[in-house]
Amino acid sequence: MKHFKFLFFLLLLTIATSAQTSEQHLRKHVEYLASDKLEGRRTGEPGAVDAAKYIEKEFAKYKLKPGQQLTHGATYTQGFPYIAGVELGKGNSLVIGEKKLEVGVNWMPLGYSMNADFPATGVVFAGFGIIAPEANYDDYKGLDVKDKIVLVFDSTPDAGNPHSPFVRFNIHTKANIAKDKGAKAIILIAEDPDFKNDRLSKLSYDRTLGETAIPVAGITRTVGAQLLDLSDAETLRGVEDFLSTTRDKSTPGNLQQNDPAAKGANRPVGNTEVRPSASVAVKIDLVKKQVTASNVIGILPGTDPQLKDEAIVIGAHYDHLGHGGSGSLAANSTDIHHGADDNASGTSAVLELARNFAKEKKNKRTLIFMAFSGEEEGLLGSKFYVNNAAYPLDKTIAMINLDMVGRLNGNKLTVGGVGTAAEWNEAVKRRNDIMFDNDSGYGVGKKFQLQLNEDGFGPSDHSSFYGKNIPVLFFFTGTHNDYHKPSDTFEKINYEGLTRIVDYVGQIAKAIDENPTKPTYAVAKSSGQMGQVRMSVSLGTIPNYADSTDGMIIDG
Repeated sequence: MKHFKFLFFLLLLTIATSAQTSEQHLRKHVEYLASDKLEGRRTGEPGAVDAAKYIEKEFAKYKLKPGQQLTHGATYTQGFPYIAGVELGKGNSLVIGEKKLEVGVNWMPLGYSMNADFPATGVVFAGFGIIAPEANYDDYKGLDVKDKIVLVFDSTPDAGNPHSPFVRFNIHTKANIAKDKGAKAIILIAEDPDFKNDRLSKLSYDRTLGETAIPVAGITRTVGAQLLDLSDAETLRGVEDFLSTTRDKSTPGNLQQNDPAAKGANRPVGNTEVRPSASVAVKIDLVKKQVTASNVIGILPGTDPQLKDEAIVIGAHYDHLGHGGSGSLAANSTDIHHGADDNASGTSAVLELARNFAKEKKNKRTLIFMAFSGEEEGLLGSKFYVNNAAYPLDKTIAMINLDMVGRLNGNKLTVGGVGTAAEWNEAVKRRNDIMFDNDSGYGVGKKFQLQLNEDGFGPSDHSSFYGKNIPVLFFFTGTHNDYHKPSDTFEKINYEGLTRIVDYVGQIAKAIDENPTKPTYAVAKSSGQMGQVRMSVSLGTIPNYADSTDGMIIDG
């Protein structure tokens, strides 16, 4: 009996020592990745390059095989093209009649516009530039805009009303409509009377949506009034207000057409005669700053003769928001957004899992450890990988994703994607019971309170794999008040909780690996809806990604 107790004591001591070592490794990784030196790891910037080099060095230390085989050798990095931003070229001009406007002062090409060079071209005013059949609304009804430039307000009817049927009409959508109608370009009239404060004056690039379908430029309200032959910007406001408040659904787009033969040349709006009175010549010359971003891939070959050709991907994104800007929830902040939880925590977990599996070398299937870039810009790295896979996707049987796993609170752990394979639900619950509900030494009384979500789509890189019919699991400890702010720093990480999550995910990965039968892919509940909805934070709110009910629960 004494001998048994001594062996059990040694077992507990070994587990405790191993956990302590693991926690030390995790802390080291998070502290470096979330340090000031890396400046927030914005994709395409030096901090992200240094982060990739760090991950690559760790993979090499664990003796993982480089994931990218090239003609001139092998490398851990998989480069993909990334537009870091845009700048004005030397040839931008917009001329109304004989008057040349000053770029950056009273007009600006949009950063995600196509380049263009049009001679003097006729202009057609199309209200807000919207066609919404569900609202019986059509700004283009009765208009001939073929080979013309369309002039519209950069706003919508019911602007500011989240329940408006027009809320979905962003600039890209308006450009698509104009192109479908045959227009050559679209000019947007700014909303703010002070152009330098208006979004149209900011030369920014939308990496998620990419270029607009046709060239797009913004103009001041004063120039808009001149183009419409109105007396001043105040009269222009009256036109916009009238279009916003008058709902005569029997007329085209609420812009009443006087003479059908005129095809929109003269259109009375309220008591104001609106006549685009001049042609416009436009040249847009934007220079895109393209750099190479990198995924980092390390491969641990399988040992089983029958199973080694199948692969399991274990991944996390390492990029974050740099000094703020797009995606930040700290208004106007240029401080370093450290991204300790999002997602130095997930990256450190992947590194520790890679170290543990490489140390044992008992995996039957091939394990692919991946650190993705460009996640914050729209899952760019994982999307590129699944379309340019380093290992055949038809041999990839599962993908495990860790994103924001550093703030375990009350033992609540969200596991998404449990509906993407028939075996996931039971496997996830069973491992939780085995590890934390007995005397194994893993931590009695520390059983996770699992919050299970069936959907395979969600706001992280596992979505790219599920879109290719690969079963996925997504681990997440929840949002918090530091989300996408400079205050997401390394000292706020729950390292003991992160260590337990690494152990838990490792046990699940082992269970998948050791099972001779690969997971059975399934279409998860609500996947159809989630796959069609673009999720974004537009009200400064943080949605609860663990929730799968109708509507949306707000975390913060």
